[in-house]
Amino acid sequence: MKTGYLKMILMSMCLLLLMICIHIGITNPLDSFVYHFLDTTIQNYGLIIYLEVISVVFAPINCLFMILVILSVLYFYNPFKFWWYGWWSFSVLLIGTLFKYIIQRTRPDMSIDGYSFPSMHVLSVCLLVCLILLLNNSKSLAIISMLLVISVMISRIYLQAHYFTDTVGSLFVMGTMLQAIQLGQCSSVIHQR
Repeated sequence: MKTGYLKMILMSMCLLLLMICIHIGITNPLDSFVYHFLDTTIQNYGLIIYLEVISVVFAPINCLFMILVILSVLYFYNPFKFWWYGWWSFSVLLIGTLFKYIIQRTRPDMSIDGYSFPSMHVLSVCLLVCLILLLNNSKSLAIISMLLVISVMISRIYLQAHYFTDTVGSLFVMGTMLQAIQLGQCSSVIHQR
């Protein structure tokens, strides 16, 4: 249980450090390098279409809909998990939204509305796959989930909707919240004994 707290503190510290680095501009060369690398590397028309489609399919509103469907089904099988995972999901999205409006980082492409940090696309898809993995953890599902998250990260950077560090920030938010729910589950198991 102590390692869970340490992991959560470490993720939170990484997130805080990243936000400070973004604020003072230290991350600008890294963000620029990653975008230019992807822009020069991704030349295949089929891959570009894939990145555009995956960005639309896994938009935050679509992920929210999928999360609500999963939670609705869960309500009939395990009402406790429905409430537990429902509040957790709400908390993850609320924290991501609060950071977005507190930080107010402009997007790489100014023609896209909204703020950039953290990437709600990446955070939403991470939340979706983590919820699925919390309910049914299998290696094949974990690999597919990891590939999906990486695809969404690449698509958001390539389409100039987010900087690389916005997507990493989403991973830190999700990592912190994942540790929090795992600690909560350990706590509830101990209290039930």
